[in-house]
Amino acid sequence: MKKALNLLALALLVASLSSPLVAQKKDSWFHVEVKENKTEPKYVKVNLPLSMVDVALNVIQDKKLNKGKFKLPTDDVSIADMRKIWSELKKTGNAEFVTVQQKNETVRVAKDGNYVVVKITENKKQKVDLRVPVSVVDALLAGSGDELDIKGALLAMQKQNAGEILTVNDNETQVRVWID
Repeated sequence: MKKALNLLALALLVASLSSPLVAQKKDSWFHVEVKENKTEPKYVKVNLPLSMVDVALNVIQDKKLNKGKFKLPTDDVSIADMRKIWSELKKTGNAEFVTVQQKNETVRVAKDGNYVVVKITENKKQKVDLRVPVSVVDALLAGSGDELDIKGALLAMQKQNAGEILTVNDNETQVRVWID
């Protein structure tokens, strides 16, 4: 359950930074669903209007979050380097950037139309399905500092009516995040 709560907290932290700008569209909702199928099955479901997300989660205090910006640990790749890489990848058009195939697992990272797609299959079953609109990645990497713009990414998701953002299915946990 700790893993599920951590995933939920991360999703809620991401959503907590939605600004009053996001609240302008009153119909948009942020959803997180986490199911654990361990010996004691657990289920967590959060459905909040985007206008309420900021209010509901302001109580969460974290040194990495500040006014809609998330300070990513940059031990391997800096945010500035991510911006450079993204700038070049956007120029390529539709392409498959990474494919890793092992015995029972395949990982694929691609740009498909207006989406960045990450798919992981295990034993021919979908394990991770991540579809992020290009405009959301643009907003996330906007700016010049060493932080990701979570507030901007949420605003871009809302403008695009992003729909399904993330699904993760492993042997014990299913996570689904979407906006409608």
